[in-house]
Amino acid sequence: MSDHVDPQRYVVGRRAVSEALEAGIPLEKIFFGYGLEDAPLHRIRAAADRAKVPCATMDRRKFQLLEKDLGVQRNDAQGVIALRPLRDPITLDVLLAQALEASSQPLLVVLDGITDPHNLGAIARSAEGAGAFGLIVPELHTAPVTPTAVKASAGALEHLPLAKVKRVSTALQVCKEAGFIIVGTAIPATAPYTEVDLTGPTIIVIGSEGEGLHQRVLDHCDHVVEIPMQGRIGSLNASVAAGIVLFEAVRQRRTGTLA
Repeated sequence: MSDHVDPQRYVVGRRAVSEALEAGIPLEKIFFGYGLEDAPLHRIRAAADRAKVPCATMDRRKFQLLEKDLGVQRNDAQGVIALRPLRDPITLDVLLAQALEASSQPLLVVLDGITDPHNLGAIARSAEGAGAFGLIVPELHTAPVTPTAVKASAGALEHLPLAKVKRVSTALQVCKEAGFIIVGTAIPATAPYTEVDLTGPTIIVIGSEGEGLHQRVLDHCDHVVEIPMQGRIGSLNASVAAGIVLFEAVRQRRTGTLA
């Protein structure tokens, strides 16, 4: 069995997944094997849609490898496997209250359009290492907290509180009302990342490498920062950019100065 697959986090088979949806058991994501479409699977997709559980069609070979890692005989999953959350997410209000209680200058990270589990895990690793209190992610169109993400985070996702929100833009407004400064990372920017004060209660917003931050998210940012590039490539991997800005916040908080 692969060392990063925890069988307890999976629900295997049509009946088990259907019963989990009917019982309201939290599910992170449902995977369907490629090329398998019939009435029972359509009913599972419909139930998942009503429960707002993201679904994805998995390449046939990858689906078979997942079956193997879980110790499931080929085809015993009947084309469907669901992933349970690492733990139940908390609400945004609870996360903000806990962060402000824990520190006078809490640091939080918001993800906007990060769909790669490796990037999610790498960002979480940097966030935890920089002393960030937690993560805020959208319910849809985001990477699920898969064992791959947990492995990429070096275990950080097991420690960082995580709040899921319906809309990132709405969540940022709530954060601003709670006293946080919102700092987005995007190009074009209003300032280099070293010239913005990151010492108070701060939200750092990381967007996808392809689309960047959505306009509604940008509209809620107090500052939009960039990392000056010296080479021919115009941008960094999202997780690398997140790490650079997070540790600039660490530097400022230690020295009490901008660059």
